[in-house]
Amino acid sequence: MSKPHTPRWDARGAAAANARRELPRLVAAYFARVRELLADHPPPAKLHAIRLETKRLRYTLELFRPCYGPGLDTRLAALRHIQQLLGEVNDCSATRRWVGEAMKHSPVRVQIAKFLTTRAAAQAQVFHAAWTRVFDAPGQELWWTRYLTRHARTPARFSHQTSSRDA
Repeated sequence: MSKPHTPRWDARGAAAANARRELPRLVAAYFARVRELLADHPPPAKLHAIRLETKRLRYTLELFRPCYGPGLDTRLAALRHIQQLLGEVNDCSATRRWVGEAMKHSPVRVQIAKFLTTRAAAQAQVFHAAWTRVFDAPGQELWWTRYLTRHARTPARFSHQTSSRDA
């Protein structure tokens, strides 16, 4: 499996310059890793790794909100949607495991497990469709990387006014 991109931040450089250089690489590595994971047609329980990758990327990008405009919010919403779809798959898979451990073997347990397995598979198909048709549709990775490369700006400085009380 491809390795995640580890950003190399220049401590002397501005946040925007670091963002322009490293965030597009981070996003490209994310797309590559998810495509690689999906190429093996993982069962619903294995999609959790993609959920974690998505969460890491989203949280990293959120740190750079001050450097970008509303276009980043649009992209973050897309990541949240993917994360939500994957969360629904994971909830079904995790609940199925829990039911298997918590309940004695019975017809009811079998029925619940079957329902949760079917639901996880259906939610996994919803995720796959959203990933393929929307998130990773042709040109989407370029849409992400061009934006992150071209639109980072130095955040406005907070002005600090001292009152007579602070003086």
